[in-house]
Amino acid sequence: MKRSDFTSLLTERILVLDGAYGAEFFKMGYGDIPGELLNLKAPHIVEKLQRSYVEAGSNMLLTNTFSANRLKLKSMGYSDAIVEINERAVKIARKAGKENTLIFGDISSTGEFPKPIGSLDFEEAVDIYRQQAEILCRAGVDGFIVETMSDIKELKAATLGIREAAPDLPLITHMTFDETLRSVTGTSVKIFASLFNDLDVDCIGINCSVGPEEILPIFKELSEYTTKFLSLEPNAGKPYYENKKLTYKTTPEDFALYVEDFIELGANIIGGCCGTTAEHIKLIRHFADMRRPVKRSIEPPQALTSRTEYREVLPFAIIGERINPASRKKFQDEITAGNFHRVAKEAIDQTKEGADLLDLNLGIEKLLTENHFRNVINELDRQSSIPLSMDIQTPKFLAPALREYAGRPLINSARVTEKNLMRRIEYLKNYGGMLLLLAMGKSIPETAEERVKTILEGVKTAEENGISRERILADPLVLSFGAGKDPSVTLEIIRILSSEGIKTTLGLSNLSFGLPNRSMLNGAFLSQAAGFGLTSAIMNPGDTFVMGSLKGALSLRGDEVEKPEGVETANPLVELLLSGDKDALLKEIQRYLEERSPVEVSQEVLGKAMEEIGTLYGTGKIYLPNLLLAADTSKPVFDHLNSLTKEKAATKGKVLIATVEGDVHDIGKKIVGTVLKTAGFEVVDLGKDISGTEIIEAVKRENPDILGLSAMMTTTVGRVEEVHSLLLEERCDVKLIAGGASMNKSLALQFGCDGYAANASTVTALCKELLR
Repeated sequence: MKRSDFTSLLTERILVLDGAYGAEFFKMGYGDIPGELLNLKAPHIVEKLQRSYVEAGSNMLLTNTFSANRLKLKSMGYSDAIVEINERAVKIARKAGKENTLIFGDISSTGEFPKPIGSLDFEEAVDIYRQQAEILCRAGVDGFIVETMSDIKELKAATLGIREAAPDLPLITHMTFDETLRSVTGTSVKIFASLFNDLDVDCIGINCSVGPEEILPIFKELSEYTTKFLSLEPNAGKPYYENKKLTYKTTPEDFALYVEDFIELGANIIGGCCGTTAEHIKLIRHFADMRRPVKRSIEPPQALTSRTEYREVLPFAIIGERINPASRKKFQDEITAGNFHRVAKEAIDQTKEGADLLDLNLGIEKLLTENHFRNVINELDRQSSIPLSMDIQTPKFLAPALREYAGRPLINSARVTEKNLMRRIEYLKNYGGMLLLLAMGKSIPETAEERVKTILEGVKTAEENGISRERILADPLVLSFGAGKDPSVTLEIIRILSSEGIKTTLGLSNLSFGLPNRSMLNGAFLSQAAGFGLTSAIMNPGDTFVMGSLKGALSLRGDEVEKPEGVETANPLVELLLSGDKDALLKEIQRYLEERSPVEVSQEVLGKAMEEIGTLYGTGKIYLPNLLLAADTSKPVFDHLNSLTKEKAATKGKVLIATVEGDVHDIGKKIVGTVLKTAGFEVVDLGKDISGTEIIEAVKRENPDILGLSAMMTTTVGRVEEVHSLLLEERCDVKLIAGGASMNKSLALQFGCDGYAANASTVTALCKELLR
C-alpha cells in the first residue's frame, strides 16, 4: 500500500485495529506455547482469532509476529524458523481478512535494550528489525506497526531498520507509558512526540500498560505535542484469574465509553491491547463509524531532547560551550584515549549552572574514530544528560553520532553551500533534530545585508526540502572585537532575522577572543543581542556576570526563563554516584576509611548513599539510566571495601528473582534486581523462562528471604500460582512476591503471594515491610 493512500484513508475515516492475541490464545487452550509458534504448530487457531476480529469490524489486522525477530526467536530455540514464521503469519492474516482488510506487520522489542541501558549494539538492533521487516515486506504486508516499546532508542532502531527495508510502506510507531506519562526508561510523552514528529513515520501512538481510563490523559498529552496521525490500543483494564481462566475487568461496554473521547482528541486508528476481545472491537467499530476523524491543527513548541530531558528553545536556550578541548591539551589527550570523565563532569557542572543544551565538540577530529563519537553519546546518555548540540564537522562521524543519539539534537552546524547544507538536511530528515545555520557560504560576508541574504537562501533551501524554518537556529556570526570587527553588524542581523520569524544563536566567546575583561564585554553584548531578539547563545553558563546580564536583559523584554529542578541532595556521595566517576568516589571513600571500618563505611556511608539513589528513583527524581549508572559506579567500590575485611558484609536480606516458565521477558526483572541491590539487598537472578521445579531447587539451595517472580505475558501469570503450590508442597519457608505487566495486586493475593510489586520503584519498600 502506498503511504499516500494510507494517509489519505486516515483523513477520511477512523480505522479499527484488532484486539489481544496472547490472552485469547490462552483462553483457547494454547497458553503453553509462544504465540508466534502457533503460525507453525496451529495456524487454524491464529486464523480463527483473526477472523473473529474481522467479523467484529477490524479493518486492520496485525500479523502474529509480535516477537518474531531473530533475538526473541533465538531465546525460544526457533531462530532458524524466522522466515517461515513471519511468512506464514502474513498468509494466515490474508486468509482471515476480507479483500479490503489492511494487513500490517507487527513488530516489537528484541527483549534487550540497546546500549547504554542494555548490552545490544545499536546497529545490531537496526539490523534485527531490518531483517524482520524485509521478510514481512516480501510476504506482502500493507504496512508496519511497531508496538509496546518502552525504550525510545530501541524504537528509533526499529524505525531506521524498517525504513531501510521498506521506505515506501506505511509505518506506525507506538510507545508504552504509565500513569506518570513516562516510559520505563524515563522518556516522557513530549520527548517521544518531539523526536518522532521528525522521523519518517506516518502515525504514532500508545498501547498497553493501562486501560482506557488511565490512557486518556497520556493520549491527550500526545495529541497536544504531535503533528502526526494518531493511534492507540488500550488494555481492557487489569486482569484477574479465576478457575484457571484469565479475565480482564473492563467490559466491552465500559471500554466503548472512552472511544468518543479518543476520537475527539484526534485518534485516527483505535484498537485493543491486552484483554480486549472481538466484543470490544465490535463496539469500537460501532462508535468509529459514527464519526469522521477530527482534523487537528497543532504547532508544538520547538524543543530539543535527550532520552529523559526536554528543553524548549524559546524564549532563550543557553548552550554550554565547555565540552571543547581547544587550547586544553590534556583534555584532548583524554578524549583521544577514550576517557570521557571530564566530558561527563563538564556536562554535569554546566547543567547545574543553568545550561539548557550541551555543545559537544571533541576537538581535533582527525585524531578520532567513529567509536569515540558513539561512546561519548552513550556516556552522556548514561547520565541522562540534557540535550546535545552536536558540533561535529566530519560527516563520517556526525552520521553515526546522530544515529546513536536517543533524542532530538541540534546539528551544529551547516554552511550555505550545496554540499554542506544538503548533507545536513538529509541527516535532519533521517534522524530528526534542529539545524544551526551559519551566515556564510564558502566565506563570511562582511555586511549585514549579505549575511541576511545568505541565511534566507539557506532557509529557503531547507524549506524546499521539507525542513521548516521553525527547525532552524540562524547564527549571524559574531567576530572578534579585538580584531577590529564591528559587533553592531551582528546585532542588525539579529534584528532583521527576528522580524522574519527566524530564531537566532551565536558563539558568544568569539566576541572577546584575545581581550581582557572578557566577562564584562560578553555580558554587555549579550544583553544588547537579547534586546534585539536573540533566542540562544553558545556560552559559558559558569560565568556568573554573563548569566546575570542575560537574566536582566530577558526580564526587560518580558521573558522569564524557568529552569527545571535538578536532583537535590545533601550527600556528596550521591552526586558522585550519579556522575559515574568511580575514581572520585573511591577517593572519597578512602577518606572515610581513615576514621571508620570497611564494614561501617560499606553499610553506613556508601550503603546509605545507594539507599538515597533508590529513593530518588522510586520518587521519579531520577530515571533508569541514572539508577544503572549509580549501581555500576558503586560496584567496584563495594568490592574494594569487601576485600579489606574478612567479615561478611551485612545485607537487608536475600532476594531470589526469576521470570516464570514460558516467559522470555526479563528487562523489568533486571531493573528490579538493580533497585534491590542499591537498597542493600543481596540479589540472586535465575534468569528467564525458569520452570517451577528449577525455582524450588534454587530456593532450597540459596535459602532466600524473599522469592520474586515476574510474569510479563498474559499466558504465563498462572505459573505464579503453580510455584506457590510447589512452595507449600516442599514446605519452603520463603516470602513470595510477584510483578510484571500482566500481574496486579488482586492476582498476586489470589495466587497466594505475600506481596505485589507494581513496578521497580515500589519493590524496595515492599521487601523491607515483609522482613520487619
